[in-house]
Amino acid sequence: MSDGVKLFRKNEAQFTPGPDGISAHGLINAGFSKRLGAGVGVFEKCNVEWTPDYDEVLYIIDGELRLHAGDKIYVAGAGDVIWISAGTAIVYEAKVRTPFFYAVSPVENSISTNEAGNFPESPPERA
Repeated sequence: MSDGVKLFRKNEAQFTPGPDGISAHGLINAGFSKRLGAGVGVFEKCNVEWTPDYDEVLYIIDGELRLHAGDKIYVAGAGDVIWISAGTAIVYEAKVRTPFFYAVSPVENSISTNEAGNFPESPPERA
């Protein structure tokens, strides 16, 4: 698509968590975006320590995410948004299937968005 717009359909992505209980698809990635990375994924039965070297925004679509940061726990449910500053030591914890949308910056620092991804795009409708 040469008009600067890409459309990704939910039913064209697989959401099977890996052994760590997380699946993330970097739909907006370094293959075509120079600043922002974004994607969709799922947490399920996970308890994963992580210290991102990028700013991250998580939008919880369904389920519940418990995000540990130091001695605090942030509990986010459907419709909630979490912002995580680069360099913050966290733990992602989800007991139930928890789909999410995420955005990261800079794009090149995130494992899921730092390389060109090949995800199916849907064509636009005719005007």
